[in-house]
Amino acid sequence: MRTRDRIISSVIEAFNIKGYHAFSLTELAHVCQMSRGNLAYHYKYKEDILDDIAIKMDKDINRFLRKRKDFPAFYNLSLDIRTCKYLQKNYPFVFHDMSVLEHKSIKEVMTRWSKAVIKRNLNAFSYGIEVGNVKPEQYEGLYYQLAVNAWLITYYWVAQQSVREIGKQEEAERMVWSTIIPHFTEKGLKEFTHYYGKDFTTKFGIPIQQFIDLKHLL
Repeated sequence: MRTRDRIISSVIEAFNIKGYHAFSLTELAHVCQMSRGNLAYHYKYKEDILDDIAIKMDKDINRFLRKRKDFPAFYNLSLDIRTCKYLQKNYPFVFHDMSVLEHKSIKEVMTRWSKAVIKRNLNAFSYGIEVGNVKPEQYEGLYYQLAVNAWLITYYWVAQQSVREIGKQEEAERMVWSTIIPHFTEKGLKEFTHYYGKDFTTKFGIPIQQFIDLKHLL
């Protein structure tokens, strides 16, 4: 492993545990088991390390992109959700710190990727309407909102897990599909069920009837 790669790997692990602002360059040198001068030879400023982390994140995103289907299938939407899940799992310090997200190179990667995800979602809805898997738009802008909402649910899933304390009992991918499935045609629902399985379309959380039955106890 190259020295820079080893540094980035060690630093990401440290940032994920304590956060970006918890370390000085001297402390990061200790984390990387090298002298302050040796670390400074590779990274003069701590912000320079974020630039290389952004490059690593971009490479991870592109690795997932290579798994995409050549046409706007809903498989690609799930793949984008899993890409975000991977990023949140491996770079949680980025998603927990707005100042890190605002760092120029990190922001460029996340902005470019997020815009591409929303555009791909719109392409999937458009294609779904054309082949008869998705219902025609009931009101202007419906599918644009769904495309953005799919991204919102996924992108802010880490924050949801923390604030709502949901643990593993809810999943971002299932939550996203729960907003889309009602807009499938009979044909689309049949194809979706064939691909994902019947359980994926029937088990989304607490049934509303259960809430109604227990409402008087709340």
